[in-house]
Amino acid sequence: MLVVLVSLLVSCENRPSGAAGSNRTEPDKVTLTLDWYPNADHAGVYLAQERGFFEDENLEVEIQQPSDPSAVLQLVAAGRSEFGISYENEVTNAAARDIPVQSVMAIMQEPLNSIIALKESGINGPEDLAGKKIGYAGQSFGTAVIDTVLREAGADPASVEKINVGYDLRPALTSKRVDAIVDAYWNIEAVELKGEGFETNVIRLPEVGVPNYNELLVATSDGYAKENPLMVRRFVNALVKGHEAALENPEAARDALLAANEELDPEVARETLELTVPIFGSGAGPVGFQDPEEWEAYVSWAVENGVLEKKVDVGDAMTNEFLPEG
Repeated sequence: MLVVLVSLLVSCENRPSGAAGSNRTEPDKVTLTLDWYPNADHAGVYLAQERGFFEDENLEVEIQQPSDPSAVLQLVAAGRSEFGISYENEVTNAAARDIPVQSVMAIMQEPLNSIIALKESGINGPEDLAGKKIGYAGQSFGTAVIDTVLREAGADPASVEKINVGYDLRPALTSKRVDAIVDAYWNIEAVELKGEGFETNVIRLPEVGVPNYNELLVATSDGYAKENPLMVRRFVNALVKGHEAALENPEAARDALLAANEELDPEVARETLELTVPIFGSGAGPVGFQDPEEWEAYVSWAVENGVLEKKVDVGDAMTNEFLPEG
């Protein structure tokens, strides 16, 4: 009887994904912790929920905002959230510190992080940053970006004053405490600044020497992925469908996002989504795909610029094995 019971439990875990392959009456409950408040970057997530793609996989997903955006991977590693939205630089840093998490899907297959300056500052390109004050969000990634961009422009990185403004990037810029900011998203902050009446110039990172990387991704713990591979596959499958649906119908993605966050300005949401949704499918592979060669290039850059304390094995930090086949 014990053998039969164990066999039944294993069968339940390994049952094929999708409504057709699952006869369980009770859905599996998992939590997804966002990286920030609900915004255009999460439109595919909320569309997956609104369209019932999680339900199709017999999943009940609780989407929660983080109390501390910098602690999402710690929540995931500790098993307090089965999944979390994070960043490639955070996942590689976690790998360097032996925190057992891995990326299972890319949401944004290119950088959103950028350098933003008010148009009136006269900063039109990287060469104009020399001698200026640049605000960053307090992490080594931002300072490494500044140094890389200046070197690529033939300017001395020491010629700028780097000011840690934390998450107060927009106020630091609009109050003219700094001349430019890094760690701000060209698809979010630049649009919000425009809505506040500020004209800006945006410098996008891959155009000025920073290697391409996945800005946003979905992470889970190594232990959870090992013990629940089909659960991860079902979750990723639903998310991929949500982002594919957003690409097909951006207006539906907007409506799902606005329903999730009524505090968003509808016009700002429309503009940010026009910029954001195409990035869901802008990579070298299908929706969700992570290019291992790009990860390798990013890791090399991060080590060279002090963002990572040591080189990490990309295979330990990311995987495409849970993406839908084909």
